[in-house]
Formats: sequence, structure tokens, C-alpha cells
Amino acid sequence: MTNISILGQGDFIQLATRITTKLASKMNVNIQVFESHPEDADDLLHTLLPRVEKTETDIIITGRFTKGLLESKTDIPVIHLHLTPSDILSAVKKSMPYSNRIAIAMFDLADLRYDYSALQDLLNIKLEYITYRTPEELQVKIEKFSKTKGAVIGTGFAVTFAKQNGLHGTLIYSEKSILESIERAIEIIHYKREEETKNQEFKAIIHSVRDGIIATNGQDKITIVNEAARKLLELPAESLFGKELSQAVSDEASRQLADQDDFQDKIISFEHSRLNTNKTILYQKGRKIGNVFTFQDITNIQKIEQKYRLENEAKGQLAKTTFEDIICENADMKRTIERAKKFALTDSTVLIIGETGTGKELIAQSIHNHSKRKSHPFVAINCAALPETLLESQLFGYEDGAFTGASKHGKKGLFEVAHNGTVFLDEINSISLHFQARLLRVLQEKEVVRLGGNKVIPINIRVLAAANEDLIHLVKNNTFRADLYYRLNVLKVNVPPLRNRLEDIPLLTKLFLKNQSKDLFRQLEPYALTLYSELKKYHYPGNIRELYNILERFAILIDPADEQQLLGAEFIKQIVLECMEDRSEEWMHMEDKIEMGIKESYRESMLEAEKVIMQKYLESFRGDKSLLASKLGMGRTTFYRKLKDLDITL
Repeated sequence: MTNISILGQGDFIQLATRITTKLASKMNVNIQVFESHPEDADDLLHTLLPRVEKTETDIIITGRFTKGLLESKTDIPVIHLHLTPSDILSAVKKSMPYSNRIAIAMFDLADLRYDYSALQDLLNIKLEYITYRTPEELQVKIEKFSKTKGAVIGTGFAVTFAKQNGLHGTLIYSEKSILESIERAIEIIHYKREEETKNQEFKAIIHSVRDGIIATNGQDKITIVNEAARKLLELPAESLFGKELSQAVSDEASRQLADQDDFQDKIISFEHSRLNTNKTILYQKGRKIGNVFTFQDITNIQKIEQKYRLENEAKGQLAKTTFEDIICENADMKRTIERAKKFALTDSTVLIIGETGTGKELIAQSIHNHSKRKSHPFVAINCAALPETLLESQLFGYEDGAFTGASKHGKKGLFEVAHNGTVFLDEINSISLHFQARLLRVLQEKEVVRLGGNKVIPINIRVLAAANEDLIHLVKNNTFRADLYYRLNVLKVNVPPLRNRLEDIPLLTKLFLKNQSKDLFRQLEPYALTLYSELKKYHYPGNIRELYNILERFAILIDPADEQQLLGAEFIKQIVLECMEDRSEEWMHMEDKIEMGIKESYRESMLEAEKVIMQKYLESFRGDKSLLASKLGMGRTTFYRKLKDLDITL
């Protein structure tokens, strides 16, 4: 909302009040009219002006004389009332019935803009012009003019003086002149606000940058100093606006800054610091109008360079998955996630155990993204994918000439790149005893030595390790160091295989198919239960990775564009079976032994053993109870009774 105050006297107050009442709502502007008495300057400045300022006025509209009194006494913009030739002609016409001798009383006759002398012959009137510098002068001149029995055209208090002397007075302003003055005021405020917004934006930008900035005009007087420059150059707190640049910095620094040409990256000493300095000369139409100096802390530049190198070297070393991305309904998997979340909040080493394809790296990435190290690199290394010699150089780095083909500049190892972040060692069970010894030292000492070097480099990393088998068996077989195992096995997360979380298959299947093709998913939706049921019968030795492979084959074979395909439950079953590998015989002999706890009694232990064996058989035959009953030589009734006795439900 724009706030406008109009100041005037006498008849003008009535006219302005009548107009502004009609205009305010139409123009979305708040207009207030104040009666002023310019003949009493003290009252105007000490009483009326404070009242106007309290209304948060954006602009004041008044006559030229009052404008002259106010504009040096307030920060509020003041404009004088707009006067048009039609206002003069209209006022003359209104005055003619009262006298053919008319005086136009104006503070500044320049407002008339035209010579109206020609009206005298056209209208058979005599025009006189009265100018003044003070109200007292105007009052004297009108009193003198009153002897002619003429009429007066003028401002509010000119009309008032005319009436006091028995003359007819006509207000020189009209509704149109007031309206045009208000429109002009609104336009000025609009541009003023735009300018203020730009200035605020400019100041915010200048003060937000880390570089120090000083601008000077053509006379080398300071026009801008930002906060960074004050700190870097240790400048005094008081305003430096308008001061010579040489007054703000030392003589030596001032001499170097006074260089006639632009310069870049010049090192200049300022008091207790050495700064990288740039100078840009500003020109306008070929004439120099000032300079802009920027200052950078050399130490900060070095920090930025180090950060850039680290980010560049660690490019792509990011953890993309969070716990919220892991889809599951299985209670065991949910408990695994909750445990991993608690572990993430610590800085301890975590050992993640799970079969291939269960999503161990997803758990590792989620732990990193849930930890205080989430803004730092996540470096994942598959220990089984690289030969040991290459793995060693990748992890620890190497110096110039460490081996044939090594970069002449040497190279940082991934442990260094992961500084302050997380290192994920996948398939750690595949590394040799020799490499285990080197790795153990890094984990214990938190420092590395590059190949071919002797410099000890401290590192701050959190280690997550994963294995597709329980490492304790490897320790018992002397293929994995016990000390490394206990260093890794501080916190342990067991990721359940997919065959133990069959209720998650529909969720995983739906997500995969939707990502493959939304149209395909819509076509398959009526047969979704059939698809899920068939998928749940499979053993999934490759876990979620294998499920996705089966679904990818399935999505390729189900071609929505093939009009020859007749989608139906039986067709879906047939395609799913084609996509699965028949590995029932392999599953039957996959494990030579079954582990279980001993119960309190012999009978309970035997029942538990039988239950575990029967569950393994069911997994091997993908839940096909009829086929399994036949293989076991049981009738279906006997087989189902056995399942009930063993409390096995499918």
C-alpha cells in the first residue's frame, strides 16, 4: 500500500478531500490531507511535519512554497502540485463574471509554462501577475491589488488573502491537476521502491561474498566497502564513505593500489596479512569514473584448492541409498534396518553379513547417509574384483616410481580420498592373509603409508565391511586373521536372504516392473497375485539380484506390442517358469549339514530337526507339496498331517 500526504490551505483542502475520498479505493492508495499554514513556519516544521512522518508517508504533495520549506527538513520525497494550462483557462473563465481585471498569484510563474497575455484581447480582460517569496509579501501585494476591485486566481492561501480583502478568489488547481499529481506521486514511489530493492539486493550481494571489495570514484574516494574487506584489511569500524583510499590503508599498500592499470592476482601486504588483490578500472563513455578492488585471503584460497582437489578426486564416491529407499514388510528385515540405524549414529566399525545379492551395499550406503559423515565421501571397494597388487595400490596409493607404469606424480589411495568419510570393504572374506595384516594396521593406527613411500599419512575414516559368509568359520579354518575379525566385528548386521522374506517379493516385483514399464505393469496388474504366487515358490540362491534377473527376462518375454499373446494366469505361470532356473537337485545337495539348537528334551530336539529338514525340502521344491510328497513316498493325507504336526504353514 502506498501512503500519500497532501498539504494545503483554505479552499484547496475541501477540493482535495472530496477528490481523494473517491480516488483512494480505486487506486489502492492511502491518501491523507493535512491543512498547513506556511505563514507559521515553526508550526509547519515542528507540529505538522512530525504528524505526517508518523503516518509512514511515502511521498508529500504540496504547493511550491511549502515544498521549499519541507524538502530540506525531511527524508520523505516532496513534489509540488501539477498545474496544467487547462487549469489556468478554467480559473480565468470562473473569475470573469466577477471582474475583467484578474490577478494570477503564483510563487513561481515558471509553473504557468505559457504566456497568457493573448487572452486579454480575446476575452476583453486585463491580466496581472503576482509573485512572492513569503506569505507576508503575498498578503501585501493582494491588499494593494484589492483597490482595483479585481479577482484573484491562486493557491489556497492566495484565495484566503483575496477574500480577506473583499475580492473574489478562484482556486488555480482543479480535480484534474490533483489527480495528475497523485498519479505522478505513485509513479515516483514505484520507481523509488524498485531502486531501493535493487540497492538492497546489491548490498546483500556485496556483503555476502567472502572476497573483500572496495570501490572508489574518479577522485579515489571510497564509495563502497563490504564487511569482508573490513575484516581482511583490519579497517576501522566507522564509515569510510567519501574518504580517500590512502586514508584507509598503509602508504605502501596505497602506492601499489594506485597503479594506473588493471591488475590481477597481485600479492600486496596489508598490516598483518598478505592478500591476493585484483583491480578493475571502471569507464563510462571512455572516461574513467572509478575503480573496484577485490581482496582474497591466500590461506582461504589454499583451503578452497584443497577442498576442490578432494571433491574432484572423490567424484562419484557418493552413497545414493538411504534407509527409506529399502523396501520391506518382513519383520526380520525391519529389525535389521532398525539395528543398522542405531549403529549408523556411532562411529564404530560395522560388519555386514549376508548372502550374495541380499543388498549389503544398500545397507552400507544407508548407514553412511544416516551418520554424521554423510556430507563426506563414501568409497566402496569390492575386494574380490581386483588382484591383490592392484587392490593394495588402489587402497593405499603410491609414490612416484613405486612400480613400473606408476604415474610420475604418484597417486592418493582410496583411504586418503575417503578422509572424514566412510570406506566400504565389500567381500572382505576374499582378501589374503598378507593383505589382511596391512589392512589391520590401517584400522588400528588410522594412518597409511603409500607404496614406495615412507611418509605416514593420518586418516579419519569409518569402516564398513561386508562378507557373504560368516567370518568365524574362516577364522576357525585359519584363512582369516582372528585379530582382524575382532577388529571388524564390533557391530554386526545380518541381512536375511530373500527366501526368508517372501512377503517382500510383491513389493520388489511391483517396483521393478513399474520402473521397467508402467504400461506393462498396468497390463499385468489383473494377474499380479498369480505372478507373486509363482515367484514365491522359487529358492533364490542369488536373492534380490536373482529376482531382478528373473523379472528382467520376464519383462522381455511379455511383449505388450505382441498381439498374438493372450495374457492369462496360465500364460503368466508358463513365462515365469521359463525365466527361472530349475536347480532343485542342486538345492537338495546345497548344504550337507543343518545347524539347530538343542531343546530341553530328546523328543523336542528330534521334532525340531525334522521340522528344519522338512522346511529345507519345501524350499528345494519351491513349495510344490504334491511333488515333494511323491518324492518322499508319502500319500498327500499323510504328508499334510506331517506338516500340521510339525507346525509348518505355507
